[in-house]
Amino acid sequence: MADPLVFVRGVHFAATLVACGTVGFVRLVAEPTKPPSDFRLLRDRLTILTWLALAVVVLSGAAWMALLAADIVGAPLVDVCLHGRAWPVLFETRFGLVWCARLGLAIALALLLLRPALRVSQLAAAALLLALPAVVGHAGATPGLAGDVHLLSDTLHLLAAGAWLGGLPAFVWLLWQARREAKPTWGTFAIRATRRFSIVSTLSVGVLLASGLVNSWNLLSGPRDLVSTDYGRLIAFKVGLFAAMLAIAAVNKFYLTPRLPERTAMRALQRNSLAEISLGLCVLSFVGILGTLSPTAHTHAAPEGSPPDVAFVHIHAPEAMTDVTIAPGRPGSVKATIRVMRVDLTLFPVKDVRLRLEPPAAISPAIERDAAELADGTWQVSGITIPEPGIWTVKVIFTPQPGETIVLDAPIVIER
Repeated sequence: MADPLVFVRGVHFAATLVACGTVGFVRLVAEPTKPPSDFRLLRDRLTILTWLALAVVVLSGAAWMALLAADIVGAPLVDVCLHGRAWPVLFETRFGLVWCARLGLAIALALLLLRPALRVSQLAAAALLLALPAVVGHAGATPGLAGDVHLLSDTLHLLAAGAWLGGLPAFVWLLWQARREAKPTWGTFAIRATRRFSIVSTLSVGVLLASGLVNSWNLLSGPRDLVSTDYGRLIAFKVGLFAAMLAIAAVNKFYLTPRLPERTAMRALQRNSLAEISLGLCVLSFVGILGTLSPTAHTHAAPEGSPPDVAFVHIHAPEAMTDVTIAPGRPGSVKATIRVMRVDLTLFPVKDVRLRLEPPAAISPAIERDAAELADGTWQVSGITIPEPGIWTVKVIFTPQPGETIVLDAPIVIER
């Protein structure tokens, strides 16, 4: 069965792009190009479109939060929704705090639209609503200067996608209105708006290309990932769809726009823009899937200050993440340290932790011990004796507060 989180994420991002892109199109494209006197009717319709999109943003965001909370606390979705099990996730995680901020921004933007004169405030609220998901993505969890660059790149990527893809529905509606009115004033307005939107789209494409390269550098371990891993193949499909959108945009810019206001050119431009929207929805479906997978370059080093001979593994799963350090990383008496985290790198509150080490050869017995919690929130197991080197399997078994038991496992190398 398909993961419902994939669908919810795709719908959420699509609605966010439409809401923010429509605001940007009206304020940055349509209004500055001297619209006709009866433009107010179209602006009111686009405002309604924005309100509907914002409603979907709030509803899909609530569904996203509920599904994530159910995964984290290990409780049924109904229990999470009816008994307040989502509150710790909502107020004690980065995702929850960002979700609250975006909920406030969505409501604020809906109210600001009642006052058309508040253009700057509307644009600022739309930009923040569009950009904040970058904070809780893979870029937001990357430490150091590389993380700052990745976060900036991801933010620009979202803003550019909103300006181009998010503005396309409003652009199609403007073309439809111009064809329907069949007035010289609307024809002239459609030409000016198309040329201005073409400039916005060209700038957005440049930003998308540059930020896409930066993001791929951070998320993929190499070009080979594009064909050898599920994450890389989805990136490759996304790039292919983006290339198809670029081809359509090039036809619109260099062939159809110079022919305006011919009705055939306007009809073809409208049809091609609808095709771009369809391809964009496919891209967003891939975005929904990518957010549930771990990037191939998502690697973590042993904690700073660790001896060079430690064995270390980072385990990444939708429910939680763990860092396991075994010192020294060779046969003999060792000590294991376990850190259980949420996906935003904050500590995951758990009631108990148990470590299980399974040897390379099935003939040797597995080692299983309860961990003791330390003052800094990490867990430790002492007095372990590892009898042989090789690739062992480490399993971290823990129980959230509250929730059901979660098991994370991965291979770990014990050197000779």
